[in-house]
Amino acid sequence: MRPEALVYPLRWLMLLPVVGMLLGALYFAWHALEETLLAVQKPLDEALPILVGAVDLALLSAVFLIFSLGLFELFIRKLQLPMENVLTVESLADLKGKLGQVIVMILVVKFFEKASAFKPQTSLDFLLFAGGVALLASALWLAKAKD
Repeated sequence: MRPEALVYPLRWLMLLPVVGMLLGALYFAWHALEETLLAVQKPLDEALPILVGAVDLALLSAVFLIFSLGLFELFIRKLQLPMENVLTVESLADLKGKLGQVIVMILVVKFFEKASAFKPQTSLDFLLFAGGVALLASALWLAKAKD
């Protein structure tokens, strides 16, 4: 008997993290919905930070979903999706690239969340804030240029 025949069935163990990641995606999606419903009941100045938090939770949900489906496709079997190019993962590097793009968006949302509460005291504060915005714009440009 070949060693591959013994190891190949062990790929089904990957269902455990796949299911765990799907549950995590559902958890974050549910809390994003709760945050959104809470925000629509508030005035705009109070709702904006809550909605930014909801976007953050939705992006985390997307990370968990992408990771879960990517692991499923890499280890168990290819997904038969009705739409083309929704989530095709050819390799672990491909999966890492897709996750990296979502993580950059999470960082953008986190930066916006912190920037909206930012109260500059000195001209150096303004300069550092502008530098942060420039670095963020550069990161987004580089991520887009890679595609």
